Amino acid sequence: MPKDARSPKKLRSDRAALTHKARYALSHPERVVPHLRRAARDAWLRLRHPDHVGYYRAVMASDARRDPEAAVGSRSHDRWLALGRMQFDYLVEHGLRPEHRMLDIGCGNLRGGWRFIDHLDAGHYYGIDISPDILIAAKRTLTERGLQAKLPHLTLTGDLRLDFLPDGHFDVVHAHSVFSHSPPQVIDECLGGVGRVLTRTGFFDFTFDRTEGAEHQVLREDFYYRTDTLLSLAARHGLHARFMDDWEKRPHGQSKIRVSRSPLPAPPL
Repeated sequence: MPKDARSPKKLRSDRAALTHKARYALSHPERVVPHLRRAARDAWLRLRHPDHVGYYRAVMASDARRDPEAAVGSRSHDRWLALGRMQFDYLVEHGLRPEHRMLDIGCGNLRGGWRFIDHLDAGHYYGIDISPDILIAAKRTLTERGLQAKLPHLTLTGDLRLDFLPDGHFDVVHAHSVFSHSPPQVIDECLGGVGRVLTRTGFFDFTFDRTEGAEHQVLREDFYYRTDTLLSLAARHGLHARFMDDWEKRPHGQSKIRVSRSPLPAPPL
């Protein structure tokens, strides 16, 4: 993560604005042609898949064909390992225990998931993703790590409503770098489903790309939200929510919110 990724200037930036694009192009001329190629590809995919989930599934298929690790946002294998370790360490520090049942939304190719599977009791990990291509890569990761005996569930889904899952079943729900690629209606659907599948004392952690300026999106791939927008959306579903300040200390460009059916304890001083 760049050192200034959460600087006040960066948090106020509108990456969709022409002025921002022009400044970025002047500062990084080598990235202009790859960006234009991606923009052309995404425009074609949006024409073929007008619904967002179908569109982003096609994006993931295209990215995964080149490199499954890059498709989930890792520039190298070392970065893939580091980001997975970061997710895992954070949840363990916040009380994830082997007997817990965990739902991993947007599990990808198990960047963090293989560590969760190894930590949890057999059958207690449930990973879902909208991309069949990335789930095939997830099964490869599972095999390479020798975790077949842990019997994880890896399930393809067409949306994030979670309507195929049981009530009050999961102690921990996790969505890393999912809402950063989701428009408001998808987040709204997901929060509605999460409240139903969580246990009374369980919690749902999700990361998001934070802005303190105007909310915006880039190529319908990256969405930037104000914290209050997401806190208010959770409240409309009867969920308690708070911004996780301790995550901000981690070397990751996104921020994190936690929601629960019950009031959340105050953060430690």
